[in-house]
Amino acid sequence: MFVVTLAAMVFALAIDVANQLFFFVSWEVALRSWLVTGLVVPTLAVPLLGFMARSHLALWEGKQEMARLSRTDSLTGLANRRALMEAAEQGVITAMVLVIIDLDRFKRINDSLGHRAGDHVLRIVSQALSEELAGFGLLGRLGGEEFALISTHPDAAALVARLEAARARLAGQAILVEGRATSVTISAGAALREAMSFDELYAAADRALYEAKQGGRNRICCAPPLPVPPSPDASPGASSAA
Repeated sequence: MFVVTLAAMVFALAIDVANQLFFFVSWEVALRSWLVTGLVVPTLAVPLLGFMARSHLALWEGKQEMARLSRTDSLTGLANRRALMEAAEQGVITAMVLVIIDLDRFKRINDSLGHRAGDHVLRIVSQALSEELAGFGLLGRLGGEEFALISTHPDAAALVARLEAARARLAGQAILVEGRATSVTISAGAALREAMSFDELYAAADRALYEAKQGGRNRICCAPPLPVPPSPDASPGASSAA
């Protein structure tokens, strides 16, 4: 701001000097005019430039907020499908694990308790997943009751263990909805990107999710070479019929 104000004052004084010299009356008049110009220009320029700077900052912040909202799921606050797809296509990343997570029999919750209750359950699930999977990658909502995690974490075994912890937490957690307790379980499919396109990676993770659903739900299935997670049937409180 100082540089712009100084430049404006120099410019205004240059014009005034040229004007006074061209229409010269006396040195007293010329010096008085130059002094007034030197005082008036910064007095006007500083608040005007401050206003313009604040306006540009507000515009920039507004654009940043719009960009953030365009990549955020309004219900859960997670990344939305667009943000997930953009993250997946950034650069050539081979050490990428894609996890697709689906709520089991979510339609039953919507039908029995209503869509507002369903939205509440989605928010609770998204919060639990965010807490359990923090630090393992970008978690987002693909749409409906389906979530996804894009991970470049170097320890695949640790990631699978954390997914299993998230599954077990939700399976053992009662969710209170309008005074009624309900439960929800998740199924997930994970695949490692190995010299394949993202579409092929997505298909592999989707097949693993299908295996989890066919295997009884409430479980994690991983496409090779990812480690095989423990069977939930052997875990206390787990139920394949959930």
